[in-house]
Amino acid sequence: MKSRTFTWLKEHPLVLFFPLAYLFSTLLWLPQIASAQGWTNNPASTYWHLIGGLGPMLAALLVTWIVSGRDGIRELGSRTFKWRVGGRWHLFAWFAPVAIFLVGAVVVRLVWSVWPDFRLFGRASEYSQLPLLVWWAANIIFYGFGEEVGWRGFALPRLQKKYGALASTAILSVFWTIWHLPLFLFIPGYMKMGLGEFMGLSLSFFLGAVIFTWLYNSTKGSILIPAVFHGTSDIAFTTPSPGNLDVVVGILMMVLGIVIILTHKPATLSRVEKQVIE
Repeated sequence: MKSRTFTWLKEHPLVLFFPLAYLFSTLLWLPQIASAQGWTNNPASTYWHLIGGLGPMLAALLVTWIVSGRDGIRELGSRTFKWRVGGRWHLFAWFAPVAIFLVGAVVVRLVWSVWPDFRLFGRASEYSQLPLLVWWAANIIFYGFGEEVGWRGFALPRLQKKYGALASTAILSVFWTIWHLPLFLFIPGYMKMGLGEFMGLSLSFFLGAVIFTWLYNSTKGSILIPAVFHGTSDIAFTTPSPGNLDVVVGILMMVLGIVIILTHKPATLSRVEKQVIE
């Protein structure tokens, strides 16, 4: 019976991965949820939000260990730190969000006649106590690698084994959106969203996932590149900005996702083959 269960789990690891990713992150966010919802009078550290980003990675490591043992962990680690992918991908991961932020700033200037304070670039009000470079590193580690080792490193290549890249991305974006739901219980910006804003957010997750799939497949399975891009994108998004700059930056990111869909085959979303795990 145990052998049959193990065999089934090895063939369907995502059945265990997604619930564990949700569970680990939600448990780590629970102090902030309890504080925001009035379940306790004790204020919770905002660092729990940061640490909760590790949930997908923890789930990926655990399920990989269960179904593939040390060999699976080594294989996952090799993709996590795969850096020999071509300089253009490193440049894109590190600097494309900065360029998009600057384009967004120009748009805001032309439409609303206001510039952001560029001295605040890369800072976040939620973690204003952290030195700038420490915040950047923490963002890339906890939100970048913490999420991408799970979403793109573990889940995406397994979905792509059965579906095309675009279909896999659509499926994964649903699970990725669901993972964010606990944030609506304690993040002020999320708590204020209406249904229309949530639908727009869900669309942005899908088109953002398209970018991550494009990066993952184009670099032949590098988790490093999507992780860095994830972190630098969050840094650009959370920069204190006037007017609607964050909205404009989000729209520009969505446009990039649309361009990728229009210029690449849905089967691969890249110029090379989709990356799968056998």
